[in-house]
Amino acid sequence: MSLLDKRVIFVTGKGGTGKTTVAVALGLWAARNGRSTLLVECQGARHIAPLFRQASSGYTPAPLHPGLAAMSISAQEAIEDYVVQQIKVRRLYSLVFKNRVMGPFMDAVPGLHNAVHLGKIYDLSLEENSAGDPIWDLIIVDAPATGHGLHMLASAGSMMELTRAGPVYEGVKKVHELISDPSQTGLVLTCLPEELPVNETIALYTQLRKANHDVSAVVLNETIHMDLPDSASWSQIRPSIAAHPNQSISGLAELTDRWLGQLRHQREARLKLKAVIDATVLDLPMLADRRVGFSELEQLSEILAQHLSTP
Repeated sequence: MSLLDKRVIFVTGKGGTGKTTVAVALGLWAARNGRSTLLVECQGARHIAPLFRQASSGYTPAPLHPGLAAMSISAQEAIEDYVVQQIKVRRLYSLVFKNRVMGPFMDAVPGLHNAVHLGKIYDLSLEENSAGDPIWDLIIVDAPATGHGLHMLASAGSMMELTRAGPVYEGVKKVHELISDPSQTGLVLTCLPEELPVNETIALYTQLRKANHDVSAVVLNETIHMDLPDSASWSQIRPSIAAHPNQSISGLAELTDRWLGQLRHQREARLKLKAVIDATVLDLPMLADRRVGFSELEQLSEILAQHLSTP
């Protein structure tokens, strides 16, 4: 089964490892393959639309590119959405839930804010147009970073344990079944070729597998691809370069040392991940221009497609 055949893909990983960039690149790949795709940001984040030089529309899905749209979910909006669906009167929601008693009470319910995020994602996956066809073929979630992302994925199960029965239980049970079904939901983890992100990614992967989640791929982001001499050749030619009277040339010795060290760390990171993770581990290159724009996202999208197209 191809990654694009899933209904939902969560992208998570240590903060600063390129989650949003990878989520958008996956979305462009899906849209290019004719999949009506929705990118979802969590906790009110609004980072995706500016990458397309557009303003975020917040809780309402807004088109970014042919076949690709984005929205941002906040817990407060998702709770209001859910409650109004049940009681049908928005004014009643404001009277009952927007007061100094109920507000703190709802904030204190374990896992509620995470669960309503998942509930909204579940509802979006079921939305149909007037012809009865799904509005979204694929939903890609730019999920919270490692620990919080793990709690979000577990929140439906936690709410099931908390409620035990009733309409809330039945609702989160459906959400839990979607999130836990590897044929419908996949996870993509992002990582950097550095010791701390690699260790955290392995720990996250282990916990996700224990919870029976399907990890489809790990993206090793910001990798370096350069034509440099191998270590044996470099040890022979380095002394003559370092001793060159022109400082512009002699300085290349130290610079090359650093790049070779970085390449070694990348190789070690990749081997460490592959020794533990039973999923595709793929590289995304470090971009020369860190200001990621549409052309860079398209480039990264094509690389992801090359590695992940095979079912």
